[in-house]
Amino acid sequence: MRLDLASLMSAPKSLGSAFKSWRLDKAPSPQHTFPSTSIPGMAFALLASVPPVFGLYTSFFPVLIYSLLGTGRHLSTGTFAILSLMTGSAVERLVPEPLVGNLSGIEKEQLDAQRVGVAAAVAFGSGALMLGMFVLQLGVLSTFLSEPVVKALTSGAALHVLLSQLPSLLGLSLPRQIGCFSLFKTLASLLTALPRSSPAELTISALSLALLVPVKELNVRFRDRLPTPIPGEVVLVLLASVLCFTSSVDTRYQVQIVGLLPGGFPQPLLPNLAELPRILADSLPIALVSFAVSASLASIHADKYSYTIDSNQEFLAHGASNLISSLFSCFPNSATLATTNLLVDAGGKTQLAGLFSCTVVLSVLLWLGPFFYYLPKAVLACINISSMRQVFCQMQELPQLWHISRVDFLLQVPGLCILSYPTPLYFGTRGQFRCNLEWHLGLGEGEKETSKPDGPMVAVAEPVRVVVLDFSGVTFADAAGAREVVQVRERLASRCRDARIRLLLAQCNALVQGTLTRVGLLDRVTPDQLFVSVQDAAAYALGSLLRGSSTRSGSQEALGCGK
Repeated sequence: MRLDLASLMSAPKSLGSAFKSWRLDKAPSPQHTFPSTSIPGMAFALLASVPPVFGLYTSFFPVLIYSLLGTGRHLSTGTFAILSLMTGSAVERLVPEPLVGNLSGIEKEQLDAQRVGVAAAVAFGSGALMLGMFVLQLGVLSTFLSEPVVKALTSGAALHVLLSQLPSLLGLSLPRQIGCFSLFKTLASLLTALPRSSPAELTISALSLALLVPVKELNVRFRDRLPTPIPGEVVLVLLASVLCFTSSVDTRYQVQIVGLLPGGFPQPLLPNLAELPRILADSLPIALVSFAVSASLASIHADKYSYTIDSNQEFLAHGASNLISSLFSCFPNSATLATTNLLVDAGGKTQLAGLFSCTVVLSVLLWLGPFFYYLPKAVLACINISSMRQVFCQMQELPQLWHISRVDFLLQVPGLCILSYPTPLYFGTRGQFRCNLEWHLGLGEGEKETSKPDGPMVAVAEPVRVVVLDFSGVTFADAAGAREVVQVRERLASRCRDARIRLLLAQCNALVQGTLTRVGLLDRVTPDQLFVSVQDAAAYALGSLLRGSSTRSGSQEALGCGK
């Protein structure tokens, strides 16, 4: 495949013209860049299970690299809550917290070093994968990132971020839950440990949220009237640090604080490449999520300000940002919604805004680090939660999305899978049909991991309860293909009964329906399992999920599984 190497230099050339078009009187001020980069960087480092200072590193090196290579003029890169949470899950899985209680200083340093190494290896792996996608010119994937899909991804991840921060808000030390149903496991352990909450940290969290939430609402409601947004995070950090220092709550009430932030930069170090096979299953989804979020944000602002972006160049920019920054112990990064909006509102119009924010982070790394010593970690957790405000607010669009497109709405409903088979079902495609169906149902060989056809090992994130088979694309079915549907039903009968999966058939044309009838499949299907359209089947499935009928009736009502 021929690679257009000219795209490697397209962004740096445009950077020169940015000096002519960018006015210094529109430069983002430090009171904008400080709360939008430095403070969230330290907060999101806790999500990634690494010390806060590594969040500052991740707010510096990737921003610098993307400013030189990226094509999104209004994009702000750095730490992102969802990627940090995904990285933290990998770190906790590979380097779990010891169960021996309090660690000595040396043991804590060794544990942090191991966790930083794993996080850097994940960044290296995701960066290498994105560079590979750039070489293969896979930027066309951005055309499949619809707004409902991106909102579904961020809405679900926001719930995980919220629950992961509640222990810090309450002053509880709980092991992070990983794997399937980790959200519910975390909630259960949190409710169990609720009586052990720290009154001091609970008070700090309540006061912090009482300051942050109204300030953010004021900034949104009076955006046009305020000459500059109110820096609520800066005020909160200053107040919390001063009060913690003067009252010694860290020693009197065992309030967890940030501690010493090492000055300067870490020594460049190649991540442990031996970890790559172990973190590949984590690096791939992180790379895809990073590109999905970044490409979506870049497209939104490109359409708003009438310019174009190069999706393949974005793969290069974000891949290089992750790979090179991993040499400086950074964890995975991408574009961020909150900081992008902040910098745009502050007057940033080109990648030079990112370079300006780097100078602010640099000042923190070189001179201002000691001022954060007494900052309570509960305050950082509150900043994490408040930064997801826009993501939580977008859930209000679900009723409107339901009226516009029920299929787009159901993208955000866990437990429902709409499987479309877009080709004729005959002897040449029957094997592919069987493999795709079993993989999407999560009923392949193995426990929690299945192998996607012609793809790598991936984890089944949510258990599927209702599957809608969209046969609108099946224009023809021969005897072999129709019998394959019957054989799939028979092979999955026992497993459907165990997993309680309901299969519904939608939009099957008369020719295919006649073939299925002749092979005996439709003799075992009740009328409430056949639907004229996918929308009708999806609406029926949603009602079943909400009523809990999928767990009560289970296999007795599944397609052929109860016969």
